[in-house]
Amino acid sequence: MKNKKLLVIGAGLAQVDAIQKAKDLGYDILASDGSSKAEGLKVANEARVLDVKDIEGNLAWAKEAKIDGVISYASDITLPTVLAIREALVLPGLGRQPMEISLDKSQQRVRFKKAGLAQPDFDIVENLEDFKKVLKRMGLPLVSKPVDNAGSRGVTLIFEMSQVDVAFQMAKEHTKVGKILVEQYIEGTELTVEGFSVDKKHHILTISDKYKPAGPYRVATQLAYPADITDKQEKQVIDLMTAAYDVMGVDNTPTHSEVIINDKGPHIVEVGCRGGGFYVFTRVVEAVSGYDIVGNWTRLCAGDVTELVERKRRGVVLRFYAAKPGKLVSVKGLDKAKAIKGVQTDLFVRPGDTVPELKTDGSRTGWMITRGKDRKEAVALADLVSETVQFETESVAL
Repeated sequence: MKNKKLLVIGAGLAQVDAIQKAKDLGYDILASDGSSKAEGLKVANEARVLDVKDIEGNLAWAKEAKIDGVISYASDITLPTVLAIREALVLPGLGRQPMEISLDKSQQRVRFKKAGLAQPDFDIVENLEDFKKVLKRMGLPLVSKPVDNAGSRGVTLIFEMSQVDVAFQMAKEHTKVGKILVEQYIEGTELTVEGFSVDKKHHILTISDKYKPAGPYRVATQLAYPADITDKQEKQVIDLMTAAYDVMGVDNTPTHSEVIINDKGPHIVEVGCRGGGFYVFTRVVEAVSGYDIVGNWTRLCAGDVTELVERKRRGVVLRFYAAKPGKLVSVKGLDKAKAIKGVQTDLFVRPGDTVPELKTDGSRTGWMITRGKDRKEAVALADLVSETVQFETESVAL
């Protein structure tokens, strides 16, 4: 029997593992990416340099190749192109309504409010005058963010009015539609929720708690699994997110959602109809839960039967290095850390590169994934790696 052909939109570093797994499952992989240097293009059976937002070009290739399915892994920006191909060729996967809602945080807020789901108080503005009016009405602290971006781009936690102009400008620079979401800041533990919705059933595979350093920029430097919450709190989170997915019409997709939980219960931050970024989708979810989310999302998009969802609870930590801003002079202990059992780690920068201030996910210095039989063991390994790997930087004008 001839192998089914799958077109993968987006073939960067975060997609390499998934593309390789799809090949290992017996699919012929066609991959497109806007960069000729994209690592995933080297892994695919066939590759073309096409911008992931080029609907016409990718659709033409899909028709020419007579593909059996189209997919993207852990990426927001690819979703409109994937949907256009899916609709044109009548292929399985995520539908239009939930995709559009997932890409517009303001739509999520409006729908969740109408459904009476717990979330921060909010407003949506387009100009600085209205922005300042909302801040005065709601009071500080508040969070401002573009309605249509991800990766912490354009997000600011506003503690005082002196931050207002900069916060507004940051959000404006990162929105294509010109809209800014202003939200009540809720104290509590931030959680990420990784799920898989298939055949109108929502499965929560794992939940992490998230650590973000103090300051105005909302960049996570650690996700620890499973989350340090009670069984009762976990059920509250699952019930809330199941209701949110139903409100959005989510089905036949992985989900990556964010929640804040405190003594009043969980509150929805946002829902993404994709797997978690970086290696969350391709490495972490299966390592924690035991469920092959990458393989089964691939099967779903190829029109094949997915495996029964069963969940385990193993310990994993995804932690990011954040060296002091400046020119990176040296890194010590990285090879030693790589040799530790249960550890994967590497850097985004090299000596001679400039380490930026930690403002977005792309400002991180490097990463580690540690695995243990439980959370405690994984955290202990991450602490060991953090002690082992040391950075030296020198000040430069950033």
